Amino acid sequence: MNISYNKTIEVRYTADVFVAGGGPAGIAAAISCARQGKKVFLAESFSAFGGAAVTMLVPGFSVFTDGVNFL
Repeated sequence: MNISYNKTIEVRYTADVFVAGGGPAGIAAAISCARQGKKVFLAESFSAFGGAAVTMLVPGFSVFTDGVNFL
């Protein structure tokens, strides 16, 4: 199988560090790097930061109420 992708994408932002995930660990990593003078890009796929620390209802799953304890 030979797959190729030939599209030019404009670079709008440059960073020293890319952090994937805005949960507690990702936020801590981003803060740590920023404190060391690095330019950080923090990406999160959900509509809010917090990861496991965000409490929400998901049909078929129980409520995760310990999220605030992670912060």
